Amino acid sequence: MEMEGRYHHGATEGRFRVFGGSSTMWGGQLLPYTPDIFSPPCGTPSAPWPLTTADIEPHYAALEKIMHVSSRSFGPGLPDSFDGGESRDCPDIHIRFSKWAPFSKRNLARTVGRECLENRRITVFLHANVTSIEISEGRGIAERVIARNYSGKTFEFRARHFVVCAGTIESCRLLLASRSVFPGGIGNTTGQLGRYFHDHISVAAATVTENGRQEFARLFSPSLREGTLHTPKLEASAALRNKKHLLAVMAHFAIEEPEGSGMAAVRDLLRCVQHRQGFRKLPKAIFNVPRNSAEIVRALWDARVRKRRAISDRASITLRLDSEQLPSRESRIRLSPVRDPLGMPRAIVDWHISEEERRSVQVYAKVVECFLNRVGIGPLAWRPELWEPNDSWLKLTRDTFHPMGGTRMGRNPSNSVVDPYLQVHGVSNLFVASCSVFPSGGSSNPTFTLMALTLRLATHLTRLCGAPATTYRSQTSYPMSLDRRPGSELVSRNAASE
Repeated sequence: MEMEGRYHHGATEGRFRVFGGSSTMWGGQLLPYTPDIFSPPCGTPSAPWPLTTADIEPHYAALEKIMHVSSRSFGPGLPDSFDGGESRDCPDIHIRFSKWAPFSKRNLARTVGRECLENRRITVFLHANVTSIEISEGRGIAERVIARNYSGKTFEFRARHFVVCAGTIESCRLLLASRSVFPGGIGNTTGQLGRYFHDHISVAAATVTENGRQEFARLFSPSLREGTLHTPKLEASAALRNKKHLLAVMAHFAIEEPEGSGMAAVRDLLRCVQHRQGFRKLPKAIFNVPRNSAEIVRALWDARVRKRRAISDRASITLRLDSEQLPSRESRIRLSPVRDPLGMPRAIVDWHISEEERRSVQVYAKVVECFLNRVGIGPLAWRPELWEPNDSWLKLTRDTFHPMGGTRMGRNPSNSVVDPYLQVHGVSNLFVASCSVFPSGGSSNPTFTLMALTLRLATHLTRLCGAPATTYRSQTSYPMSLDRRPGSELVSRNAASE
């Protein structure tokens, strides 16, 4: 991996080439996109989608069951704790509540992955790195994929349909590197492949002071409803975005418990449940339990009785402002002349942050400041770098491990790589199920919407194959359309192991 432009942390710290991919480490936060993400208000700099909320929404409901979260509404509305008229008139801020999957269900290798391993119609190949997709010249179809391992062995797989599910950077790299028929890579006849790479930027804007902690705990501390943790997100309303010409931007609170505290010990124990690597931290977490027993008992009482996540007196509460990025052709994934041990060109991540992101964050910060002052949480301790007219604000800013773009979705092949059903333009049996297809980032975490797009694609492939959908059952069902004929097994690059 090589970097140009700004350093992108998610490209190195947020990618895990193991069975289960990044779900082995992610937070499991789920929040659907709102209608103004798919169809941005007129005059805003956001890129529209070739889809509507109605195309995606039915699949969100199925995913709530798959991810074992409650069916309680995400919003709209204000927290139950608000009373009187102190917050009813808030046209500029739309408050919703994200849902967090249980720690034991976040690692998809142990839930959906286990079902795949046990399903007779699905074969999973580990240590199989897909290095190229071979196109049948003149027919416009993907004919086979080539996979290699680090022992030097080469494998070949053929199928009726292929779906690239390799994450944003790897999906772009694989298509760019597959040049047996198309010199610029598959899906790159108009030079769009790899371009419009984007992420969410997150700015550590302010901290809640001692004077506002009690009111913050009453209004905004994470709540437990029907066994699911909910946390508030303060999103810029469509009306405000239209009036101020803003990108999709939102505010949320990061509660950071110090290492060695009781809450940190509970967090580490729960993470051990999520992924095997966490067991190396288990002795340390257990060691911290006895000396923090009072704090842990309080946390359990808050969860069981108050239905809230406890916040220790030592915790810091940071207001973070997250924004999508302005679509830019210059932010892109390219190929390096340097090759990896498998013979593939390494990826170059050329990532940029624009003035539009800074303006959206600064404008929305003022809106959020007025709101929090009015409800009694302010005044906050704001970081002065946020308001300076130069690049000082970038010291507070980083990506959020949400790489998107590079195979952007659209109806016109001249400005997109895949169509609304995620089919690569010009290749009738090749699809991409990755955040790389996102035309814009919205303000929510992208994984929930990616999962919904994937279920939608599964339904589409089922129709193309003319076969009844197979169901996955783990307290729910969703359509699967994997062909189990000889030679048509699925190879997932994210299942590769280094």
